[in-house]
Amino acid sequence: MIDKLYLVDSKVIPINVNVSDDKVLPYIYPVLEELRSTLAVALYAELDTLCEENVKDWSVTNTYVTNDKVTVIETGVLKMFQAVQGNSDSKPTAANTANWLELQLGTFLVGYVQPYLAHATFYGYAINSGVNVSHQGLQQISNETASPVTGNNLQAFLNYWKAQRDLKRRSMLNYLDEKSNVLDSVSYTAVESSKKKTRFQIRGIGKNIGTSQIT
Repeated sequence: MIDKLYLVDSKVIPINVNVSDDKVLPYIYPVLEELRSTLAVALYAELDTLCEENVKDWSVTNTYVTNDKVTVIETGVLKMFQAVQGNSDSKPTAANTANWLELQLGTFLVGYVQPYLAHATFYGYAINSGVNVSHQGLQQISNETASPVTGNNLQAFLNYWKAQRDLKRRSMLNYLDEKSNVLDSVSYTAVESSKKKTRFQIRGIGKNIGTSQIT
């Protein structure tokens, strides 16, 4: 659902384009496995299928045909829309129902799931990327022009990115809890506020999702 290119292009994760894929991939796989183990099977499968589609940012210069999918930021959230008819120079919004329909599954993917995966990946990468496993055991990697961050500076850095990861996780969970929607051919109903606060403390991402209702 994400790769190194997504991390670089996101502009919010400080991973350099020169970092090799094999340095990043070991930290993507565990996050994907966590997501797979906590979301409903059908929901994860639908997300996995959707992310394979070639969905690009909406552009005022492009002409769109029925069923084209685009992403656009609305009210500070990256959302996915599908064209209900051919159009051009018609920006997708929730109010523009003549030309566009918001895909809630797509919005969940691009606005919540992928940002969470990116931040969780970077947090793991930030902790472990400077560690090398060799015949001598664990070694810390550095070079002549740079020195490792240590002490309070390192802890402050890790605390910041851990908080960002947790924020994205809460946002993803809240999206499922607060909206009545259909994401994977299963109807989800919003969780009552009082119940949501209690359940949030005792469950992982999307736990108990996949039945006909969330109650």
